[in-house]
This record gives sequence, C-alpha cells and structure tokens, in this order.
Amino acid sequence: MFHEFGHALQHMLTKQDEGLAVGIRGIEWDVVELPSQDTLISIAKHYETGETLPEEIYQKLLAARTFRAGTLSLRQLKFATVDLELHSKYVPGGSKSIYDVERRVSEKTQVLPSLEEDRFLCGFSHIFAGGYAIGYYSYKASILYTFILYAKLLMWAEVLSADAFSAFEDAGLNDDKIKNLT
Repeated sequence: MFHEFGHALQHMLTKQDEGLAVGIRGIEWDVVELPSQDTLISIAKHYETGETLPEEIYQKLLAARTFRAGTLSLRQLKFATVDLELHSKYVPGGSKSIYDVERRVSEKTQVLPSLEEDRFLCGFSHIFAGGYAIGYYSYKASILYTFILYAKLLMWAEVLSADAFSAFEDAGLNDDKIKNLT
C-alpha cells in the first residue's frame, strides 16, 4: 500500500504541463521505483495523538520485510523472465502457448509447482496493458538502484557534512515555512 502511495506522490507532485511526461511517465524505467520505496516512516503518525511511529515498531516492520524474501524475489524473477521470454522469444501461433512459456519459467523460479489450471498471465496486466512490457525487469533493478543511491547519499552527507540540511533541521522539518517552499 505504501509502495503504491509513493507512486501516487510521483503523479501528484509532478509539475509538468505535458501529459505524457507527468508522474511515472516522465521517469526512466530503470529508476521509476526509486521514490516509492521509503514512504512509511515519513507519513506514519498515530491517528489520535499525531505521534510518530515508534522506532521499535518501525524496526520490527523492517525486519518483517525479509520474511520469505527469497520466495518473493523468485516470484519477481519469474515475472521478469516471463516478460522477457514472451516479448523476445515467443512466436505467436507457434507450437508453444504463452502458458507453456510461463510453466517452463515457473519450473526454474518456483519452490512449489504451479497448478495445471493456473492462469496468472490473464491478470499480469503490467506486461500486456501496462507500460512495463519488456521492461518488468526494471522493477527489481530500481530497488537495487535505491540502495546504491542511498549509500552514495550517505557518503556525500558525511563528506559535505550536510550543512544545508542542518539549516532545515534547525528551522524544524515540519515547520509550515519549510513546507511552503515547494
């Protein structure tokens, strides 16, 4: 949910008059997921008190993200591989159906076998009706770029000692004057 909220922010905060360049449409596919990764900590507040999410709970949520991470990574690998196979090697009207391609990929990317009647491709709109066609691989690549970018930003923050940011911190990051700068 918070991941998709990040995408919603990409659309709502775009200042662009050209419709084809707004939101995620104006972002390269390899980095389209960068801004959507860390939205929770910046918006999580108690509904009555307005208190920020406690660090302890945030850390538990972060730890829970790795539960079954291997299976989830295999699932994304399956999606990306099926996308690439269907858009680069599949021959419409040939001897193999799209479901044959998906089953072959599933054998290499799933711990449990697929059910014979599984038709996940019917709902995989990202690669047919969405803008990810032959670009679904970029979904996971963007997450890797997020970590690389974050590490580089941390390095530069140390090098430059983040003087500009400290001025905003001194003024108060939630101060209305700061919020109205954008």
